[in-house]
Amino acid sequence: MISCQKETYKIEAPYNIVDEGDGKKFNFDNLSTDIKTFGTTSLKNFNYKFPDYNLFTKKIQEVFEININDYNNTIIALRISDFPEIVLKQNKYILIQDSDSENKYSINSEVLYHFNKYIFYDDPTSLNILKLKDPYLLKDLVTYYGYNTDKNLMSFVFKDFDFENNVSFHELLFGRKNQNKQYVLRKSIVNDIEQIIYGGKTKDILSETKEGKGYDSISNILETMSSHPNEYNNYLENIAFLCEKALNVGYLGDVQSFLHKNKKILESFKKNNYFGNERLKIFSENLNVIDKTEEKVSNFYINDPDGYTNLRKDRSTSSEILQQVKTGEQIEVLNDKGDWFLIKTKEGKEGYIHKSRIESK
Repeated sequence: MISCQKETYKIEAPYNIVDEGDGKKFNFDNLSTDIKTFGTTSLKNFNYKFPDYNLFTKKIQEVFEININDYNNTIIALRISDFPEIVLKQNKYILIQDSDSENKYSINSEVLYHFNKYIFYDDPTSLNILKLKDPYLLKDLVTYYGYNTDKNLMSFVFKDFDFENNVSFHELLFGRKNQNKQYVLRKSIVNDIEQIIYGGKTKDILSETKEGKGYDSISNILETMSSHPNEYNNYLENIAFLCEKALNVGYLGDVQSFLHKNKKILESFKKNNYFGNERLKIFSENLNVIDKTEEKVSNFYINDPDGYTNLRKDRSTSSEILQQVKTGEQIEVLNDKGDWFLIKTKEGKEGYIHKSRIESK
């Protein structure tokens, strides 16, 4: 009688082999024993309690969204970087290195200790020390890996995050592409923006816009998704979700402008009952009424001592210039939220102008 034993197939860690230039490559599978031993000794000197293997794998899955048991490797680099986070299965800790460290292994023992203590034991003291010692290490947990369970960490990351930077905001919301080469929206992080930055949604859909910059790049994200639908997982449903979130805090102009420019998407929303988004449904079904109401507001004009001002693609002085608008020229204000107003020129171009260059009559 012949018995067949089912094999468990595992794969190789995707980021272990890195290009060092000049045709040279380095494999983290060959990481120096001295480095691993130095890290272990450093942790022991701090009386670090190494987690059992179950806790070790569970927390790595939770924070970094990777199941280390899927891989043959005992050493796993978690991303392509000069100094990536490196999982050491046999040693049961995550190695981090710092180019600014003075020892020959580029390891800051104190940061290594507090990083592992925070990752595996959610230690609040270690979190506070890392905020001071290595804030970028913490911020990468959110922006690169998408970890958002700890709302204390989220508040810290949001505090000085540049929400007006389209690239940074896109990375925060989507991270990197999945195995299907598509971006997946981190809905829980979008929810965090609504709660932490804006303190929840407005009382009703026409309430005054809430203070905050969390969605200042939302219009750019919506346009990018609509222009490259195949690059985004469930793009229609997620566009609807983002429109709903924008409406929740009073970003009516951005959604209004987007829906006017994307009639086919609006029709798809209707066919899918707006994917269950109630404010989006109410807003879309009353779009004509809202348009007529806005026609009654004050007239807006450009007032710039230089004789003209620049219409920008995004809310930044470094953003692409779409058009020059002369002083005295009338414009339509689509959204007066924040320091940069979303406007439409008489030629029909939409973009951003700083509020200091706009006056009403």
